[in-house]
Amino acid sequence: MPATKASCATPEPRRAELRPQGFTAERAASSKVFHGTWAGVTTEAVGGFGAGQESGMRLIDLDYVLKRSSSNRKVKKSESCEKQSIFIESTVSRSLVKHILPWKKEMTPAEEEVGPRREVMHAFINSSAVWLNEHLKSFIRQHVPDAVFIDDFDDFPAGADTVFQYCDGWALTQNFAAINVAKTGLINAYPNSDALARKDFLAAVVEYWAAKRPESNLRKHVPLTVRLTLDYAEYVDDALMAADDLSLLYSLEENEDKDAKDREWWILKPALVDCGAGIRLFSTMEELSSHLELAENETDDDDEEEESEGGEAVTEKEKANGHINFSPTLTTPGLESLDALVTTTNSLSLNGSSAKSENEPSSKKPVRAKKPQYVFKAGGRIPSAQMRAFVAQRYIVAIPPLDGRKWHVRSYALSIGRLKVHVAREMLALLAAEAYQPPWENPSLKSSLTNTALQDDDEMVAGESMRDFWAADGSAMFPDRPDWKTHVFDQICGITAELFRAAVHTMADKFTTLDKCFELFALDFLVDADGNAWLLEVNEAPAFYDQGVAGPMALRLMEAIICATMEHMGKADTADPKNAAIKDRLVEVLDETAKLGKSNITEIMPE
Repeated sequence: MPATKASCATPEPRRAELRPQGFTAERAASSKVFHGTWAGVTTEAVGGFGAGQESGMRLIDLDYVLKRSSSNRKVKKSESCEKQSIFIESTVSRSLVKHILPWKKEMTPAEEEVGPRREVMHAFINSSAVWLNEHLKSFIRQHVPDAVFIDDFDDFPAGADTVFQYCDGWALTQNFAAINVAKTGLINAYPNSDALARKDFLAAVVEYWAAKRPESNLRKHVPLTVRLTLDYAEYVDDALMAADDLSLLYSLEENEDKDAKDREWWILKPALVDCGAGIRLFSTMEELSSHLELAENETDDDDEEEESEGGEAVTEKEKANGHINFSPTLTTPGLESLDALVTTTNSLSLNGSSAKSENEPSSKKPVRAKKPQYVFKAGGRIPSAQMRAFVAQRYIVAIPPLDGRKWHVRSYALSIGRLKVHVAREMLALLAAEAYQPPWENPSLKSSLTNTALQDDDEMVAGESMRDFWAADGSAMFPDRPDWKTHVFDQICGITAELFRAAVHTMADKFTTLDKCFELFALDFLVDADGNAWLLEVNEAPAFYDQGVAGPMALRLMEAIICATMEHMGKADTADPKNAAIKDRLVEVLDETAKLGKSNITEIMPE
C-alpha cells in the first residue's frame, strides 16, 4: 500500500528508512505507513509486524521523546504492538539499540540522563545510621545495577512500578504511599509491630500464647513478666491488685520477711521507653514506691528551670495562643477527668504543644508528632504519672559474668513479607560498663544494665563493651560445655520462631505483616548460669555502631539483608554461588506465609 500523508501544518519532512530485523519488502507491502511531524519530532508509523520482529528497535516513553525533541531523532510507531510502543533511532550513530522496554508514563531526571530501562527500580535509602547509606546502595547495585536512587523523597516518581525503600524507622511519613501503588516493592517497616516492640504487648503475647500451649518454649525462655499501670506511689498497692497476674504482689509480700540476698528480685521497665531509660530494681513494695513518688514534682522543677531560662519567650508564645501561664492537670480544681483536661486545653499533641489555630496556614507535609520527652535522673524517681504503662520482669540473678561484667546476647531477626523470619548467624555480646554485683549490694545501674545507650562512645571502645559473640572467650563460664555457644544459638532460633508465630496469630492487629514490607528487629537474650537463653525484650529500628567489631558485622548483616530482600522481589540471582554464600549468613527459622494467606489490607495510610 502506498504511503499516505498525515494532515500536518508543517512542511513534509525528509523521510528516513528504519528497517527492523526481519522487515522484508513483502512485509512492507502489507504494512500501513504514514509519516509526519508532531511537536517538532519527525515521526513515521509502521504496522504489520509483531513484537517478535522488533528486537532491533529501542522502546521508549513518549514523554521522553517530546522532552528530547531538540535532538532531531527519527521515531517509528507500531500500531500492532500490544504495549503501544514507540521506537527510536539516533540520526548520529544510525545504530539500533537491542532493548525492548515497557511503556513508562513518567521519567525522573536521573532516567532522562541515561534513557529508560527495563523495569526500572527506584530506591530511596535513608537509614537512621547515616554511615550505612552508601554501603546499602552498593549492595543493591550488586543485584540491580541500573537501580535509580532518589536522595530526596519529594522527588520520588509517582506511580513507580518497582520500589525499594530503606528508611529511618522513626521518621516514616509518606513513604508507604509509594508502596501502595507499586506493582513490586518493599519498605523496611511494617505498618504496626507494637506486639513485639512494646514491652507490655510482648508480655501479653507470651501470656496468651503460652496459656493454651503448655509445651511452648516461651514458657521456659521468657522471664515472668507482669503488666502494670502505675502513676503515683500511694497507689502502688492498688495497681498491683489490678494487675492481671498477682504473682508480683505475692512475691513482694513474701520478700518482706526475707533477707535481701534471699529475696526474689524484680526489674521495672517503662513499656514505651527504650535505651535503658527508667529501669529500676526492687524487691519490696516500699522499694517500688520509692521509684515512683514525686514524679510530677520532678517534672515541675524542670519546667521551672526552662521557664527561668526563657521565660519571656514562653510568655509571649502563651499570650499569642490565648492561654497565659495555664498548664492544667488532673489535680487542677474543676478537672476531675481526662475529658475535662482535653476540653480545657483544646487540641493537644504528643510534644505538649497545642495544635495550630484554624487561621494558621497548614504545612504541605504531614508532620509526625514527636515522641514524648521524659526526664530520667540517675538513681532518681521516674515520671511514672506521665508514662503509666510498665512491666515488672523477674530479675535473673545467677549469671556467668564475662570478664567480670554482666552481658547479654544481641541477635538480629529479619522478617520479610507476610511472615518469613530469618535469624542472623553473627551476634554481639554487649557488656555492662562496670563489674557485676548482685542487686542486694545496691550497685549502680551501670553494673546491672547492659544497654549500650548508657555508655558513651569512648567508654564502649575502651571497655570493649561490644564483642563478637562467637569470638568472645567464654571458656571460663562453661568449662564442661565447649559447645555452649552453639546451644545458645539453637535456643535463640527456636525462641525467635515461636515468638513471631505467637505475635502474628495472637495479636495480628498490632503485628501487621504485609508482602511489601520487611523489618529488622534486635532481640536481647540473657544467658543464665545453666546456659539457658532468656528473651528480655525486642527492639525495632535497632542502632548500628561503626566501632570495633560492630561496624564490619553490621555491613555483613546489611549485605545479607539486601540479598534476601532482593530475592523476595525477584531481583537476586539465587543460582549465583556468591549470593548463596551471602544469604547463608541468615538462618530461616519460620515461614508462615502459606498459613496466613493474602492480607486484605489494600492501602497503608500515612501518619
